[in-house]
Amino acid sequence: AAVGNAYKPPGRGGPGTGSSMDDLNTIRVTNLSENTTEADLQELFSHFGRVSRVYLAKNKETLESRGFAFVTFVNQKDAAAAMEKLQGFGYDHLILKLEWAR
Repeated sequence: AAVGNAYKPPGRGGPGTGSSMDDLNTIRVTNLSENTTEADLQELFSHFGRVSRVYLAKNKETLESRGFAFVTFVNQKDAAAAMEKLQGFGYDHLILKLEWAR
C-alpha cells in the first residue's frame, strides 16, 4: 500500500521530514460560508499571485464547506499581500479571518 501518498495538512510532514517551504506560503482562511468552493477561493486569491494549492475542508456527507480552507502561494510575498488585503474582507456576507498556517 502506498502510505506515503496520504494527504498531510500543511506543516504536518511527520517525524524527520522537516518543514516544507510551502508551509511559509500557506494561509489558513476561516469564517467561510457553506457555499464557498475551491474555485471561488482560487479566483479570490489569484489576484495576489500564483496559487499552488487550495484545500477547502468539506463535510463528507453534504460536500458543503466546513468554514475553513488553506491557500498556498508559490511566493511568500504574494501570500503576505493577500493576507494584508483580505484580512477582514467581506466575502459572501461573512468577514474573512486569515492567519499563517502552522
